[in-house]
Amino acid sequence: MPAARARPRQSRIDTTVKVAKASYNSETKGRVLHQQLERIARDGILLNALSRGNVAGAQAEADAQLSSPGNHFVHVTRIGVVRGSRVLVNATVNADGVFVVAPGSRVLRSRGRVVGTLLVSIQDVTGYVKVVHDLTGAAVVARGASGHMRASRGTPPLGRLPMSGHATLAGHRYSVRSFHELGWGGEPLTVWILERA
Repeated sequence: MPAARARPRQSRIDTTVKVAKASYNSETKGRVLHQQLERIARDGILLNALSRGNVAGAQAEADAQLSSPGNHFVHVTRIGVVRGSRVLVNATVNADGVFVVAPGSRVLRSRGRVVGTLLVSIQDVTGYVKVVHDLTGAAVVARGASGHMRASRGTPPLGRLPMSGHATLAGHRYSVRSFHELGWGGEPLTVWILERA
């Protein structure tokens, strides 16, 4: 009987990419996001304001959600409500709240009538990059189609990064891998992982 073929050993950077992808998936589709979507979708003040066409009141309630002491623990970073192509509410926790990972969504109903679609993101891209760096030790860079870019602490000065392969930065050689995700509003994101070679 022929000997079983040994599976090729996964490289360290491939393992890091798996961790980075799993982390993005957790932030954009995981249990915590669904809990926050459900909680905010039941906000009576928000629903009442939307049902009466009080956009300013809905915006104020979304802002209050983000500034509440409890949000420090659940980390909602951006709340939006849209109706068709119209943005009714756009609340961000801080300047980083503009550049966030993809939101979850829920249709909002009040008294049986659809009053909008709720969008909630629980992580900005700055936080995502930090989490992956803390989990793996790798340098992490994320760039959006809008031109926003975030890099983890200790990332060397960046030149043009290949999608995969190697790059020499600040005199050190790095293995490089990248992958694509979508951010808020379907913005294309590219995430690079850099490991010292």
